[in-house]
Amino acid sequence: MMVENILSVDVEEVFHAEYLRHLNRENLAFRSPVNIRDVLKILSGHEVTAAFFVVGEIAENFPEVIQMIEDGGHEVAFHGWSHLPLWELSANSFREELTKFKRVYPCCIGYRAPSFSLNNDTKWSLRILHECGFRYDSSIFPARTHLYGVPDAPLKPYKPSLDDVSKEAEDGSEIYEFPVAVYSIFGVRIPIAGGFWIRFWNTGLIIRGIKKLNRKGLPAVLYIHNWELDPETPRLNLNLYRSFVTYHRIRKASSLLDHILREFRFGSFSNYMDKVCIS
Repeated sequence: MMVENILSVDVEEVFHAEYLRHLNRENLAFRSPVNIRDVLKILSGHEVTAAFFVVGEIAENFPEVIQMIEDGGHEVAFHGWSHLPLWELSANSFREELTKFKRVYPCCIGYRAPSFSLNNDTKWSLRILHECGFRYDSSIFPARTHLYGVPDAPLKPYKPSLDDVSKEAEDGSEIYEFPVAVYSIFGVRIPIAGGFWIRFWNTGLIIRGIKKLNRKGLPAVLYIHNWELDPETPRLNLNLYRSFVTYHRIRKASSLLDHILREFRFGSFSNYMDKVCIS
């Protein structure tokens, strides 16, 4: 039986990205109300249902974005109010963000921390997610990168220990964790989940990584940003490194995603949880 993988779209603006969020936004327009239509067309063409992690200020200021996602039959989840990572929030400010988004979209059950900022320094967030009625999280990047990562975390969906998020515990968090995809080769974990990594690697390597997870019966959790699929994403004046991370092969992002969607089956987190009877 073919494993159904999980596709997610992080709905944010290019200036929300970790390396760009300190820029002056005064002359930068919100493009999500425009480019989300093209993202939905891509998914419709492949008959794919996805989860859309929406930044709160976009959901509040452009309710039509949420409506378009819902009308397309997709899942709406939360991606931080203004894309501040967990390490810049307190427990109280995080709870306020969740509560504020629940007022905008009361039936939300999923969360992804900006910049994959869930780790053992921010594990306190799991209790708060449960208290606020969330059922799943997809914030753990199970590989070490320059910015984020929990390199020893499981590669499968699991309930993380409240003492160590890299460990699975039956009596741990009530939140189900969906780590994003990595390709493990000779004990080395290579990020393949999406965003910059989809644009950086040869698509064949990503496909091999997904197939390896699927052979173990595990879903590959992938993500893409709506601004990566937008031909009109503004070109900002950045240093060489930040420009590379932001714009490398961005014009090919749509075709790269198209190639992956043709190779595998994808659904949303809720679809997966329903099929494997996760309560």
